[in-house]
Order: sequence, then C-alpha cells, then structure tokens
Amino acid sequence: MKKYTTLLSLFLLTPALLFGQAKKAAKSNDRLDKLKAEAVASVEANKVLAQQINDKLFSFAELGFQEEESFKYLTELLEKEGFTVKKGISGIPSAWIATWGSGKPLIAVGSDIDCIPKASQKPGVAYKDPIVEGAPGHGEGHNSGQALNIVAVLAVKKLMEREKIPGTLMLWPGVAEELVGTKAFYVRDGYFKDVDACIFTHVGNNLGVSWGIMATTVWYRCGSISKGKRLTQRVHPGGGGLHWMRSN
Repeated sequence: MKKYTTLLSLFLLTPALLFGQAKKAAKSNDRLDKLKAEAVASVEANKVLAQQINDKLFSFAELGFQEEESFKYLTELLEKEGFTVKKGISGIPSAWIATWGSGKPLIAVGSDIDCIPKASQKPGVAYKDPIVEGAPGHGEGHNSGQALNIVAVLAVKKLMEREKIPGTLMLWPGVAEELVGTKAFYVRDGYFKDVDACIFTHVGNNLGVSWGIMATTVWYRCGSISKGKRLTQRVHPGGGGLHWMRSN
C-alpha cells in the first residue's frame, strides 16, 4: 500500500502543478521534483492513518447499500480535514462526494467500499479462517482503496495550500460495486461532468503496482420498466477510469 499511495500522490501532484503551465515546463519540472519528494515524505509520515482507515473499513465489512459505518467514518474524517462533503448523492444513502480547493484542474479519486457475502476472514491469515462463519467480509480488498486515496490526497492538499497551487481535489466511493456499480449513476447525474482526470484505485494481486489509462464505454439502465420498455442510456466517461454497471 505504501508504494501505491506514494505513486498516487505523485500522479495527483503532477497535473495540479503543471495545468496550464506548458510554457514554463523546465522551471515547473524542477519545482515538481522537489514537491514530489515532499509528497513522498508526507505519505510516509501518515502511514499510521492509512493503517487505521484500512483496518476500520475491514472491521466494518458492509455489503452494498449497507455501508453505513463506512459512510459515517469516512465523511467525518474528510470533514475534519477541511473537505466539503455532499452526502446521499444520486439518491444513494451511503454515497458521497468530498471536495477541497477551487478552480482547475478538477482531479477525482475513487475506490470501492463494499464487501462481499460469506467472505469473513481473520486479518493476516493466509488460509480460510472466518471471524464469523458465513458473515460478509472484505475478500476483495475494498477496505484498502480509500485508505491510500485519502493519505495521497492529504499529502497533495498540504502542498497545494502552502504553494498556492490552484485546483480542486475530489474523493468519492464506489458504493455497492459488487451489486450494480453505482458509478454509472454518478455519471448520469453529472458528478464527473467537469472532471479533468479521474484516478480509480483497486487492490492488485501479489502486492503489485500498475497504472495506465482505461478508456471505457459504460452502458447502464435506469428508471423503471414502462410499457415493456427499459430506459437505456450510453455513457462515455472520456477515459476517466469508470467501469461498467451490471444491469439487473
């Protein structure tokens, strides 16, 4: 997690600093290198917070649309850090968007928060050993994404405040990803309309770290069945890293 959190903070810092400064590239690159080093140090200094967020979400282990404790914990944490939090977005009680800053670029950073059924597991155990037999648990690592996102964003926020770097940071959760992928509803309701870059994080296997641009076409159905017809809409998130919603 440490390696990926550091990498994420650098991805966030680069567009925030260089946006609209192409003519001053050489000078900006020197400045960027110094700020990158500070971002790395800030991430390391916040490693305990990352561990706490990771463990908290793991202990909550909430299924899709039931992420009540995760919602309360994350939104309160971000509000204490100076973010403006809009709660219950797209008509989803456990969904939220937290923003800080102003102007461009607008950088959105997201990660899922729901767990999966019957995946209860003691932490740090490499074989099946549930805490509660048959209970839900974070068998896909959705407890880790918000931890690294928040620590990375806080590192960048600190530098943006001190250096007076313009831009807006936006954190958001993937609610009920295992069920219907609520990201599509966020797109439908315009929450990514003005986003310049969307970075989505998800745990990988073998502790690996990778990155890249994912251009995706999203299909989703919304509304109710009326006279035997479904309302279907096609969404182009513009390579923002949003992925598809299973239609139910």
